[in-house]
Amino acid sequence: MTALWTALRNSDVVELNHLYQPLMPVWPTHPAFLLGENESYAGGDGNYNCQLVMGDHCGTHVDSPSHFIPDGKTIEQVDVRQLIGRGVLIDVRHVAARATFGVEEIGRWERAHGAIGEDDIVIFHTGWDAKWARRPDQGAFLSDWPGLSAEGAASLIAKGVNVFGTDALSLDAFGSETNPVHQLLLGNDKLIIENLANLARLPPCFTFIALPLRIEKGSASPVRAIALLTR
Repeated sequence: MTALWTALRNSDVVELNHLYQPLMPVWPTHPAFLLGENESYAGGDGNYNCQLVMGDHCGTHVDSPSHFIPDGKTIEQVDVRQLIGRGVLIDVRHVAARATFGVEEIGRWERAHGAIGEDDIVIFHTGWDAKWARRPDQGAFLSDWPGLSAEGAASLIAKGVNVFGTDALSLDAFGSETNPVHQLLLGNDKLIIENLANLARLPPCFTFIALPLRIEKGSASPVRAIALLTR
């Protein structure tokens, strides 16, 4: 029995995805999520299946480097092993709207829990997952979130971190016009996961898994993200 299977059998699972459903919030310039009934029992088709329409950054998703880097990897070129590993949760809910967090919060976490290591998956809990709401009530989720600073991103790159996550719509703070964290991380072949959910249920360390779809030339992909908590 593999170590991963043993971990699955002996762990509680925390769902880190928002539900994909009509009227879910998306950035205003992105395609809305649409679900259409294609065949149905009521229609006499003898089976049930649906047609999905959505952008590749819809809901809980991972950005590939190509999202901001012209010659960066597209999503089907990403090594999915990067998205399986030790998760590190850094609570930044105290940070003001539109402000940045980074070196100070990372240092505080390390003093309490030990060093962040190579290949750790670092996730920031801004509290914005609690603001998630379907249209027409999506306004609070789609605005004012805090974000990681470029200095904080650089310090984690130096530690060997390859995957960065947030429960907000973007890892850059709301209102950023240059998106320095996206530029820095994706430019260094790192990955960004956005719109994570249920982060209040996580301890400081856990096992993280999030697998993207194999979309040819995709700039991103929806994921099914979970945390495994040892019983």
